[in-house]
Amino acid sequence: MSEEKNQEMLEQIKAAEEKEAKKTSKKASADKKEKPVKNSDGHVLSEAEIKRQKAFDEKEKKLLEKGYVRKDILISVLTANFVGILLTLPIIGLIVLGFFLRNGIPNIDAIMQEKPVMYFVGLGIAVVSAIPLAVLHEKIHGWFWTIGAENGAKDIEFGFMKETLTPYCTCASPLSKPIYILGSMMPMTILGVVLGIVSIFTGSLVLLIISGLQTIGGAGDILISCMLLFRKTKGKDVVLLDHPTKIGLVSFEKEKEAK
Repeated sequence: MSEEKNQEMLEQIKAAEEKEAKKTSKKASADKKEKPVKNSDGHVLSEAEIKRQKAFDEKEKKLLEKGYVRKDILISVLTANFVGILLTLPIIGLIVLGFFLRNGIPNIDAIMQEKPVMYFVGLGIAVVSAIPLAVLHEKIHGWFWTIGAENGAKDIEFGFMKETLTPYCTCASPLSKPIYILGSMMPMTILGVVLGIVSIFTGSLVLLIISGLQTIGGAGDILISCMLLFRKTKGKDVVLLDHPTKIGLVSFEKEKEAK
């Protein structure tokens, strides 16, 4: 066999090997795409969550190297909805009581007979307002967490969870306990409590309803804040990081160094 034919055969074999390698690479990529990444709860992670998990892992590694110990503070959706709502009921009760004492108990039947259109328009406004206020709720979280974030607003991420059809806010950098609680509680305080006080002095039943809905909307926030407040961390340095894929946060704690 001539040298030219040998060379031609070698080139054909090389081309066939390269073609097969490309097929294998494409198949591996396809398999990788088909296999979703899940957390320990079985939740399929989005690209944003995978990115947050990687960033979280890097920060966790640095904190553990400095001697911090990891403590997860997580809640389930059921716990947030049940226990969290129970915690909001006394707040709602006080606002409603204040409204009734100042403005009297509304006569719904009389309102429906005299101003039926206004009654249903008011209910519609109260219900529809929940959508933009849910977004504003998360924005308020971010605004106050920015105070303690390492890189300010750059560390605040807003997104939307398709599974629950709800917006969310998370902070990528560690926060102190006071700042975390401040940022957690301010949306419910502003949109729930403050708006409720306004409804008392204006006599607006629509604002009272919105106030109640927004207070309930902070059920998970008040639950997490209470868990942090009653957590014994005296004598410890504590930094808090939002959990990248679950409801709750991670507390990194270590004994304070003697001065």
